[in-house]
Amino acid sequence: MSLREPSRALWPPLSVQDRLILELARVSADTSLHLGAVLTFDGPPPGADRLAAHLEARLAGLPELTFRLAGTARRPRWEPDPCFDVRRQLHVYDLPDGRADDPDRVLTAMLGQPLRRDRPLWGVWLVRGAGGYALCYRAHHAFQDGLAAAETCERLFGPPPVVRPRRKGEVLPAVPEQRGRSRRSAVWRDLLPPVRRTARWSPLDRPLSGERVVTTADVELARLHTIGRATGASVNQVCLAAVTATLRAWHPADWSGTAVRDLRATLAINVRSAHEPYRLLGNRGGIANIALPCGEPVPLRALAELREQVTFARLADLGRRHRVLYQKMPYWCGHLGLGRSIDPRYTPLTVADVRMRKPLGFAGQPARTLHPLPVSVPGQPLFIAWSTHRGRLHTTFLADAAVRDHRELSGRWYEAVDALESAVRAGCAP
Repeated sequence: MSLREPSRALWPPLSVQDRLILELARVSADTSLHLGAVLTFDGPPPGADRLAAHLEARLAGLPELTFRLAGTARRPRWEPDPCFDVRRQLHVYDLPDGRADDPDRVLTAMLGQPLRRDRPLWGVWLVRGAGGYALCYRAHHAFQDGLAAAETCERLFGPPPVVRPRRKGEVLPAVPEQRGRSRRSAVWRDLLPPVRRTARWSPLDRPLSGERVVTTADVELARLHTIGRATGASVNQVCLAAVTATLRAWHPADWSGTAVRDLRATLAINVRSAHEPYRLLGNRGGIANIALPCGEPVPLRALAELREQVTFARLADLGRRHRVLYQKMPYWCGHLGLGRSIDPRYTPLTVADVRMRKPLGFAGQPARTLHPLPVSVPGQPLFIAWSTHRGRLHTTFLADAAVRDHRELSGRWYEAVDALESAVRAGCAP
């Protein structure tokens, strides 16, 4: 495959986030820091050549996917792979005695698939098995954050994009900067660790095994819209309330007879500028610290607390501040902030709303399901991510295998959505 090679002067260095993720990969399993999505389909799988031709046609508008990791340890950079061939990014995986229409099996099978460092750090897997087939896109978290990976899935498997060509001499607008005291206060506000440790949480009681397992849940999106209309909550806030109720019911003893009401979590947010020349390359993710009110037994009261806490205005402000923070901070500051933000004693789990804005499919056939495949944050026993596709909300629970009763999570999720829906129908005030 031949793509026009970008100018050497435009080859981007690694961001602070990119370097931090690569450092995490050196001290934990590299595959634990891969993320993406799995699409399942009915019918017989396509041939590898047909899939490769499809990917090659889509890559003409995605120069970022031809970049690989290069440079030195002190001065790493992204540069075009001179030997790029889309067929080297495509893998065929036959499920051993498994059904390709079972998202849990497919997602779990994809967790350990490697990405070679001498190639661009992404891949597409054609998963073949009984009951259909699946397509999995995975990328290294240093290569892409969750938003970039989601947009890449849309560009590869969504409707063909309509791209406005950039006019000759057009200059991309600069990102506004905070200066002086405002910027300094933002830096320290986001780097300082939480004052107190989070509540005692049973999944932290035993050492993690390093083996990861996936369970999933699917519900009709219309049910969440009904809850949202009745309460004034967004779908994201309703999902956070369902997470809260799920975790409360999962280990109820953690929330009985204690004054501690909240379980701290990080919510992944976007800090990527729309005007970056390679907007799908590198990690531009930020985090918002949130308190899940697991000690609140009334579902609509918990939702009301989350409505006040996790607002669009707050997340937008965090995104602006983190954008400046990551542009300007030295590496040692980022290292300090990362160590604090993922310390399970303070923040034991991560959640993410993975936005897919377009219907996905292949060769004219719509995907039956779409499930996000999140990373495993070192030291944290659980990551919960959700995405919407064709009128359904698909949720992925990625847990360490040592966590007790991890298979119960999907059932608890269904119960949580049922409880919120029942409370709304009964007209219960929060």
